[in-house]
This record gives sequence, C-alpha cells and structure tokens, in this order.
Amino acid sequence: MAVEATDIPSPRSDTDRPASNGSAFRSYLRVFRYCHGWDWVWNAVAVVCVVATGVALPLMNVVFGQAVTIFNDFFTGKSSPEEFRSGLNQYAVYFVYLFLGKFLLTYIWTLLFSLNGIKVTRALRIDFLRHTLRQEIAFFDSAEGGSVANHVTTNTSLVNQGISEKLGLTVQAITTFFSAFVVAFTVQWKLTLITLGIVPAIIIITAIAIVLDTILENKIIATNSRAAQLADEVLSTIRTAHAFWAYPKLSHQYGAILDEAKAIGNKKGSVYVVLFSTEFFCVYSGYALAFWQGIRMYDRGEIQSPGTIVTVIFAVLLAAQALTQITPQSVVISKAAAAAHQLFQVIDRESKINSLSEEGMKPDECHGDIEFRNVSFSYPGRSHVQVLKDVNISIPANKTTAIVGASGSGKSTLVGLLERWYSPLSGEIMLDGQNIEEYNIQWLRTNVRLVQQEPVVFNGTVFENIANGLAGTRQADFSDEEKRRLVEDACRAAFAHEFIQHMPHGYDTQIGERGAMLSGGQKQRLAIARSVISDPRILLLDEATSALDPNAEKIVQDALNNVAVGRTMLVIAHRLSTIRDADSIIVMSNGSIIEQGSHAELMGRGGAYSRLVLAQDLGQDNEEEAIEKESKADEEGVRMEKTISRRSGALDDRTGTEEGAHMNYSLLKSLGILAMEQRGLWPTFAVVAACGVAGGATYPALALLFSHVMDAFALQGQAMIDKGNFFSLMFFIVAVGNLLAYAAIGWFANILAQETITYYRLEIFNNIMRQDMAFFDEPGNTTGALVTHLAQQPQALQDLLSLNITVILIMVINLVSSCILAIVIGWKLGLVLVLGALPPLVGSGYVRIRLEYRLDDATSTRFADSTAIASEAVLAIRTVASLALERKVLSRYEQSLRHVAARSIRSLTWTMFWYSLSQSMSFLAMALGFWYGGRLVSFGEYDATQFYTVFIAVIFSGEAAATFFTYSTSITKAQRAANYVFRLRAAVPPQNKDDQPPKPEKQATGGASITCQALEFSYPQRPGAKVLRGVSPDIHPGTFIAFVGPSGCGKTTMINLLERFYNPTDGKILFDGADYTTMHVGQLRSNIALVQQEPVLYQGSIRDNIALGVASDTVTDKEVTEACRQANILTFIESLPDGLSTPCGSQGLQLSGGQRQRIAIARALIRKPRLLLLDEATSSLDTESERVVQAALDAAARGGGTTGEKGRTTVAVAHRLSTIRHADRIFVFSHGRIVESGTHEELLARRDVYYHMCVGQALDRAVPSGTGPGTT
Repeated sequence: MAVEATDIPSPRSDTDRPASNGSAFRSYLRVFRYCHGWDWVWNAVAVVCVVATGVALPLMNVVFGQAVTIFNDFFTGKSSPEEFRSGLNQYAVYFVYLFLGKFLLTYIWTLLFSLNGIKVTRALRIDFLRHTLRQEIAFFDSAEGGSVANHVTTNTSLVNQGISEKLGLTVQAITTFFSAFVVAFTVQWKLTLITLGIVPAIIIITAIAIVLDTILENKIIATNSRAAQLADEVLSTIRTAHAFWAYPKLSHQYGAILDEAKAIGNKKGSVYVVLFSTEFFCVYSGYALAFWQGIRMYDRGEIQSPGTIVTVIFAVLLAAQALTQITPQSVVISKAAAAAHQLFQVIDRESKINSLSEEGMKPDECHGDIEFRNVSFSYPGRSHVQVLKDVNISIPANKTTAIVGASGSGKSTLVGLLERWYSPLSGEIMLDGQNIEEYNIQWLRTNVRLVQQEPVVFNGTVFENIANGLAGTRQADFSDEEKRRLVEDACRAAFAHEFIQHMPHGYDTQIGERGAMLSGGQKQRLAIARSVISDPRILLLDEATSALDPNAEKIVQDALNNVAVGRTMLVIAHRLSTIRDADSIIVMSNGSIIEQGSHAELMGRGGAYSRLVLAQDLGQDNEEEAIEKESKADEEGVRMEKTISRRSGALDDRTGTEEGAHMNYSLLKSLGILAMEQRGLWPTFAVVAACGVAGGATYPALALLFSHVMDAFALQGQAMIDKGNFFSLMFFIVAVGNLLAYAAIGWFANILAQETITYYRLEIFNNIMRQDMAFFDEPGNTTGALVTHLAQQPQALQDLLSLNITVILIMVINLVSSCILAIVIGWKLGLVLVLGALPPLVGSGYVRIRLEYRLDDATSTRFADSTAIASEAVLAIRTVASLALERKVLSRYEQSLRHVAARSIRSLTWTMFWYSLSQSMSFLAMALGFWYGGRLVSFGEYDATQFYTVFIAVIFSGEAAATFFTYSTSITKAQRAANYVFRLRAAVPPQNKDDQPPKPEKQATGGASITCQALEFSYPQRPGAKVLRGVSPDIHPGTFIAFVGPSGCGKTTMINLLERFYNPTDGKILFDGADYTTMHVGQLRSNIALVQQEPVLYQGSIRDNIALGVASDTVTDKEVTEACRQANILTFIESLPDGLSTPCGSQGLQLSGGQRQRIAIARALIRKPRLLLLDEATSSLDTESERVVQAALDAAARGGGTTGEKGRTTVAVAHRLSTIRHADRIFVFSHGRIVESGTHEELLARRDVYYHMCVGQALDRAVPSGTGPGTT
C-alpha cells in the first residue's frame, strides 16, 4: 500500500532524534528503521534464506570430503568398481539437492532484498526531502545542505546498493566463511583450531580498513555535494554560461572541487593495499598451514582418513572464495554507510523555523495590522553587516503601504522577516497584536501572500502553477471545476487570461522548467494570479510589476488596486508610478526610515522621495485624458514568446547529433573506447591486468597443488611428510605472490577509480554545459535530471573501472584457465563439463544482464523524474516557502516514487530467476563432473591426480562464473553510463567544444553594426505560430537602441537571436556586414555582453563573478574595480569587510536583487563588449542607482568607453521607459512586428503607441510639461 508523503516512516520523531554525531555504521543500521510492518517479515525471510544459501557450499564440502574417502577406498582396493559407482551415484544426487536448495533460496532472498531496498530507499528519499524542506531559508543560503539533487540521487543510490543485493551477498559470504569453519570443527577440531588463527587477523584488518574507508568516503561525499551544488546553479542558468563563453572558467571551478575529492580518494589506496593483500595472504597461508600440519597428524594417526584433511582444507578454500566477495561488497557497504551519514546529518538538523510544524496559533480570521518594533537584523552569512537598524513601522489593516529606497536599503529584508524566512536579531514583529512567531507558519504564509521580484513558476501546466496558490487553504480541497473557475478569475485580475487563451492548450499548456516557455512579463502575471487566487488578507508585492510593459503594468496595477480593497498591502517598488496611490509611502536608506507620508505629502516636502519622482518623470505633455486611454499595444493576440524546442531551432553547426542519439555500444566496445581515451592510464591498467591475471591463475595453480598433495597420502612415513612439506611451501609461495599481487591491485585499482570518476564527471559537466539551447528545452533535460546523470553516470563507470573490473578479470582468468587445465589434464571430463555445464550457466547470467539493463534504465528514468521535482523545489525554496507548498511538493514527490517498487516487481521476478540460476547451476556442473569423472576412474581411464585436478578446476570455474554474474549490476550500469557519455559527447556542437574561440585576422574596434533582414522566427514545435514576423531593425555602430512593447511581443526573442542562442527561421542577421551564421559562435559572442532580466551569480566571491565576464585568467583588481565603479556597486563592495573577496553565496542570494543586478552589469562591462545587450538590465535598481548606472552605460555607448572612437553599440529591452528615453532609436514591438520607431521626442510627437506607454508611466501630473528628456 502506498504511504502518504506526510506519513513516511521515519527512524525517530523530531523530538527524540539526536544529532547524527555517531558513526557512519550506526547511520547505515538506522536506514533499516524505514522498514515497517511486513517489510520486517520479508527481511527476516530473506536473511534466513541468504544464511541458508551461505551454508550450501560448506555442505558441499562435507559431501566432497566423504566422497574423497570413497575414492581413497577404491584406490586402496577396499571397494569394488560396482560399489564405487553406486556410492558415486548417491553423492551425485546430493549435489542435485544442493542445486535445488540454493536456486530456490537465492531466488527468494534476491527478490525480497531488492524489493525492500527499493521501498526503503523510496521512504528515505521522501523523509530526506521532508526534513530538507522544513529547514529555514538560511540553511539553503549556506553550503551546509549541499546539493539536494546529489543527495536524493547519488547518496540514496549508494544506500540502495548497500541494503539490497550487495548486503545479501555480504551476509552470504560471511555465512559461508564461518559455516565453513563450523563444518571443519565438526570434522576435525584440532586441525581447524590451528588454521583458525588466520580468522582474527582477517577480521581485525577488515574492520579497521572499513572504518578508515568510511571516514574518507564521508569526506568525498561532502566535497561532491559542493560540486553538485555548483552544477545545479550553472545548469539552471545556462544562458549566462553561454553568453559569456564561461565554459572554461566554470569547468575549472567545478574541476577544482573534483580535484579536492580526488585528493581525498587517493588516500584510500593505502587502506586497500593492506585490506586486499593481507586477506588473501592469510587465507593462502592457511592452506599451507593446514596441509603441513594435517599430513603430520595423518602420519601420527590423529586423523584417520585423507577426506578429513580435505574437508578442513576445503573449508579454508571456501573461506577464501567468500573473502573475494566480502572485500568488494564491504567497499559498497562503507560507501552506503557514508552516504547514509550525510543524509541523516540533514534529517537530524533541527530547523530554527520549521515550516512543517503544526505548532502555533491558527486564528479563525486575520485582520492585517502589522507593526515592526525596534527590529534589527543581519543575514546569517554576513552577521557583521547590519541590514536593519531599530526599524519601527506601523502598517494599518486594509491600507496600502509602499516602501521605496536604494538597493540594499533593507526593503526586501522586511518582506523576508514578515514571511518568517528569518527571525530578527532584536525587536519584534506584530500581527494583529501578537508576535508573528506565535502563529502557525502555514497559517501565516497562507494569509500573507508574496509576489517576488524575480518570479518563479514550476514545471507543469499553467493551471497547476496558479492552483499552487491555493495550497494550505480550504479551497485546496475544491473540485477541479471550482479550482478552474478560481484560476481563470485570478488570471483575469492579473491581465493574464488573454495570453493564456492563445497558448496551444490554454490553461493546460506545459510551461517547461522554471517557466522556460514564458516571457518575463508573462511569468510575473502568473505569479500575481497565483498570489491573489486564495484571496489573502495580506499581500506583499516585491517589485511585482517590474517585468511588465507600461500598458500591462497599468492594467495589472488597476487590478491590484481593486484587490487591495479590504486587505493589507505592502508594496516594494523602484518604479514609483506603481505606488503613487498608496495610503502611506515609507522611504528607506541604509536600514533606516528617513521619510514617511502620502505621495502628495512627500512631494510637498521636496525631500528624498520628491527627488526620486523627478528623476523618473518622462516629460510628456500634461494630458489628463491620455492616462485613461487604452494603448493600441494591448495584449490582444499576443502569443507565447518562448516554447520548448526540440533539437531544431538550434545552431546549424550541430554534427553527429542524430548519430549520437541512437548510440548504444556493447560493453566491450564501450570499454575499448574508454581505454583508448585513457592512454595516460595504460601503465596503471597494465599493472592491474597483470596482477589480475596472477590472481586468476592462482586457482588452477591451487587445483594442481591440491591434486599433487592428494598423491602424498598414498605414501608412507617420512616420504609422505617430505612431499607434504614441499607442497605446503608451494602454497606459502602462492600466498606471498598473492600478497604482492593484491597489494598492487589495491593501490592501482584505486588510482583507476579516482581518475575515472574525476575525468568523466568533469567531461559530462563540460559536455552538458556546452550543449545548445534546444538541448535544455527538452522535457527530459531538466536541471534535476541532468544533475542526476552527472552524479550517477561517473559513479557507475568508477564502480566498474576500478576494483570490480579487476575482480571480474580474476574471475574470467580463473574460468578460462581452469577450463583449459581441465581439458589438458583430462580432455573427456574437461570437454563434457566445459561444453555441457558452462553454456547454460553463462547463458542464464547473460539473460540476467540484459534484463537488468532494461530494469536499470527504467528505474533510473523514474528516479530522475522525481529528482527534478526535488531539485526544482529547493532551487526555488523562497517561492515554495511563501506559498506554503512544502506539503504539496512532498505529495508530488511521493506520487512520482509511489509506483517505482510496483513497476519493478515484474522485471525483478524474471531478472532474479535467471540470476539465481546462474548462482546455483555450478552444483549441477559438480554433480555431472563427480558422476562422470568417477565412472572414468572406475573404468581405469583416469588416475586420482587427473580426477582431482579436473574436478577442483571445475569447482573453481563454476564458482568463478557465478561470482562474475554477481557483478552484472555494475556491468549494466557502466555500459549505460558509457553510452550516455558517448551520446552527450556526440551532441555537442563542434564550435562549442573550443575553450577559446579563434582570433579574427583583424580585430574589429568600436561599436558593432547589426543589420536584420526580414527576420522571421518560429519555434520548430509550433511552426505555425510566428514569434517574429518580417522584422528588419538596423542598428548602426555606437548607437543606443531600445526595444519596447508588451510582454511576449518578441523583444527577448530578438536578444536571443542576437546572442545566437537560436538562428532565425527566415531572413538574415548581418554582424559587421557578414552573415553571422558564417562566424564562429564563440567569436561572435566575444564581441557581445548580456545582462539578463533575472541576474545570475554563482558560488564564489564577488571578484570571481565579475571576472567571469573576461575569457582571460589575468584580470586585475584595477579592471574589476573600474567595472564596479561604472556599475555603481563599488561603494557598497568597499563597505563590506572582505571587499571583492566577499562570497556571494548559493545563487548569489547573500546579496539583494539590486546588488546582484549591478554585479551582473559590472560583469558585462568588464568584458568591454562591442555590443551590449540589456534585457531589463536595470529593473531591480533603485532610481538613483539606475540613473548613475544608466549614465555609465550611456557614456560607454556614446564613446566614453574604451572600445574605440565610435563607442559601444547598446541594445536594451525595457519596460521602464525612463531608462531608454535617451536612446538613438526606439523600436516599438507588437505581435512580433515593429509598429513604429524613432527617438523619444519623435515618438512622443506622434502621439501613438509609444506616447500612450509613456503617459501610463507619468509620475505626477503637476510636473511642468516643459520637463523633457535630459532636463532632470
């Protein structure tokens, strides 16, 4: 039965769960507390079955030991050939019984362990996400939590491996190890006790090695979490990486973190050297000791028959076989323990503000009176910088209060405190007379709705996104029909209904990850609709209309004014036209309040607010009737500007993509390609291969030694002891050889492991980042899914191309050499066994590999889909928190995982059938060999040496084949991972592979010239819906050009085409007179800098983020400082204790929106571009900063920069028209066409579309009409 997201079994309740300071092994055991009810019964059954399976081989040892006595009786003449054959038949039947028992038991435990592993991992994933989402926002601002996508993929996958089949194999091997000695004790206690001396040494060494390995693995996982966090940021904002050709720098940054992990991983080599070498040395030394002492005891009469010694020897032999399985599985379990420890560190963390808590008051109604009393605050990441200083504000109920001021003055911080993302350092915030900390958090956030500065929407339909606004309210339980009515009403109020109606499927249209199919203005209107749908008592608008065109802004503002009636509204705005009708306006500066009053009162004072208003006035004539007049550029007929594009619409220089899409190489071909690539590792491969051959050849050598030792028992007295001494010495020499071989394997296999995962993780990151935009538009390539691949595929390659491939090589050499030995020594018996027994064994194993490949592919896809949900929620945690969506996200996540176990049962049923057959069929091979070999002996065709050599070789080869197929999971995952690497590699456009674009023969200077010839553009998925229709703007060198118009009219598409994220469907773009599709895309972008509407920063310091704008690694602080001065961010940076070295935090969230945008502008300016593209580049800036930055941009555009005499060409997309009134030419877009163009004054004089847009943004009608452009 499915478990609801809120009822997933958890190891302990929040109140009694201690912090995860214990050992990683305790964390591993704690995973099993996610079992509930029947899971424990099935686990118990599985354990019983696996223990019984582990006893099967020692029982075979008993059978074989007794059979040796029958052989000895025959050779000494104590029994006739007929009696001998009769006894053989009986013992052959015992082998058949062992086959049936092991087959049935193996099938049961593998199936149960695998299913329980999937169910427990599913419960762990859900519990981890639940405890992640309940954390306070400061947790996500820090690197403490690592990458959630990495945790729910890599770490939970490691846990799954460690609690399912690998755990069963470990228990089976341990059972075999100990039960073999129990059998030996039963047969001959004294000899067994002597050989038992090797066991404490093995156990102590293994325990210490596993502890050390787990400690190192913990450090590696923590480091990889940082790498995954960076990958999250880069892939979710991929346009920035493309625009700045930042691939080399971001790869270097990512690679530096991977190198840290590799340095830690290299320390594992010494652990493995000791672990592997001493284990095998002890076991083979045990052989020597057992033979040396056993033959003496036989000579003294303490042992009556050679079969007794053989039983003890085979006990040591089986213990050795078991150890070959325990060692690799112990590595898997130590990784699982380290991964579980990392997960439980997050699960056990006590949230300072638990968003899922049921505690707190839930009044029947909320009036909406808000008061800040002496509130001071500093962000946890920058506790030394005080953001709010003893703020006292009263926000009366049912009134509209506006807050204005410079970027970083503390406006958005007030919103964060009201939403309880953070708690104030001192003072208190009151709501209806009660401290807001007394209220239940879900109740608070459903009564206080927020529209953020950078709107975030989620993957899904328009309807689902807006209905998210009902989460936590009584309307959440309404029927879909009632919800749809509420959604449509909210969209009409937010002026979104019309453009939604024109989408391909209306409200059921998929909008892509992070709303990739929508323009910024469309996303913002959906966010407004989402916030007003639940009719909240308090509405917080943090720059809620900054991405809207003037006409849409006016209509939405009217709608917001209507919904403001009867509710409390707190509005933060830089565009002052949106707050002129507020009941009270508060002006902030440096965390303090400097002015408060109505618009009229503050204008009358002539203070700070008045100066801000005058700075934003556009200078149109005083036309009262024009303010009410509808613009011709309304939203009618506006189509969705962006959509998902599959492959087409991308750059034309993609080659090999289609071939790569169907690439599916076999394992051997994949390994061959990987080996050819890693020529630097050939010496390491050679050493590992040579040692693997030595390890594999040990088994036929043991078969020969064993058969010759058996000959010694036919001798008498000193001759027997001398021969026994010689062959005991030979066993000890084999032990020393294995000591050296496995020491080398431990060291060099670890080198392969660390080099492999580092190389391919970096390559996958690099190749994903360099794909064209169409790749990221694919539904299967969400950020979460890509980060999942980035975590899992290199891990799969590492798992195979390290110790596992060495063990597989040892097993293959064992299988082949043992078969050859059997045929050479006794061709009749050898051929019968090789041709009769091995083909079905190998065939069943191969079928299992093919089935498992398909199962792994399907399961990985399902888990990747669920990871995308978790990753998207955490990347947009502020939106999730403000909408109280935590429970809904958990429900969606649980729903996506609900059927994974159910869908896996059918596949696992068949997969484990064939696996069980491959694991047990060796007993049938033994039965055949024993029966047929005995008959050959009875007829005098074989002597004892031939029979023992062939039979023991068959036992070794059969077990080797069975062991080989225990690694089929590793094989199938590695094959899948290798093909993913190859497909990804083939899909990278050739030009994107260059770290540094080729230098032009002649370096152009001055502003770029752009000529557009009848541009048309449609996204290939909807060729009938044209986004651009015959657009032909000419952009002269050194000019400042502006694109304006309603949201979705094609402005940002023009920016995308100029950046060459896509090529036009028809028409041409000439860059400096040449068709830009003939240029190297990197060379083209080296002339261009882009500042986007939603500023993007990465992990690292402010200096690192600004220097990202320059390809060179030799950026001086002087250049960075000058760019900061031009972007008006230098004063703020200098006020920080660490200056340019101040960390920006995850996604730059340690800084305000305005600060992030100015750093993004500095990053663009340091590039010294010939073409500067500004897509709403100053929308997050306060008026004063905007004016200073705009002046710097104007100076650069008109020759004040450093690009040459003609200055820089600038193309700006803007809704705030004050930013482009000085433009040389303004192009007005509507419905994908240019409807008018000219200067600000020329367009005002026409009194057409642009004129009415300007009138809509008039700030004060009393401003004299003579105030024109450039006079403020």
